[in-house]
Amino acid sequence: MTATIPARRRPGHMLRRIPIWAVVAVTAALVLPPILWILSTSLKIDANTVAFPPVWIPDPVSVESYTGLFTSTNIRFFANSLIYAIGSIILALAVSVPAAYVATRYRGRRMEGLMTAILVLSMVPGVVVFIALYSMFVKTALINTYPLLIVVYTGIICGQTILFLRNFIENIPVEIEEAAAIDGCSRHQILLRIVLPLIRPGIAAVAIFIFVFVWNDFLVGTVLATTEDMKTVQNGIVRYISTGFGNFWASFGAFVVVAFLPVLAIFAAFQRWFIAGLTSGGVKS
Repeated sequence: MTATIPARRRPGHMLRRIPIWAVVAVTAALVLPPILWILSTSLKIDANTVAFPPVWIPDPVSVESYTGLFTSTNIRFFANSLIYAIGSIILALAVSVPAAYVATRYRGRRMEGLMTAILVLSMVPGVVVFIALYSMFVKTALINTYPLLIVVYTGIICGQTILFLRNFIENIPVEIEEAAAIDGCSRHQILLRIVLPLIRPGIAAVAIFIFVFVWNDFLVGTVLATTEDMKTVQNGIVRYISTGFGNFWASFGAFVVVAFLPVLAIFAAFQRWFIAGLTSGGVKS
């Protein structure tokens, strides 16, 4: 009786993985050096941040740049971005889930035309309408308010979330909903009790996508938040360069690292949900 080589140890299997590891290695070589450099800069003393030749390993290590971040202005930047992100997630899901369900279950020429229009409009750069939005919100005294920013972020991202969630709902067998309707469930009950539990990976992926989009946005926070107390994290980062004087690179690096941590934490905590949301489609028929 001949022994068989496990599949994971077969030469052919290992050869097929070489292109994957090559892509990973190239991506890491491109992405990691800037991240490591900004992390190293944030831990240096001011004199070493502009030293030549550059010093990769901080010596001595200093956390003074991090302790200096705890100001009321910086905390306000982070709080604003968090409010905008959470508010946009709640509002976008409240609009997108019912809209995606209706678009999936009520087919027709008009509905397909509407979905095409949503797809086209989602490709239009937001800067095209920002002048009109700014003028309108100034005249209605809504500028520099949390509801305004949340509604604008939702409007920008909502078209994409509807189309994304629609793909998940399409993979839910209609027979499940028909059986629930026979048992006496209304459309609202079917949506809440049947559809929502089955598309949880998609909802999680959409929520993460919205959070990252809002957290990393610079344009909306610049145009529609004109006062210092309504600015976002990204505006805070640029503030170090635009108003910086002398040697500010250590403080700048510390702010960038701290601004990156929430996104990293979200992916680390919900990585399984995010991957499942991108690769699965709810219940397969």
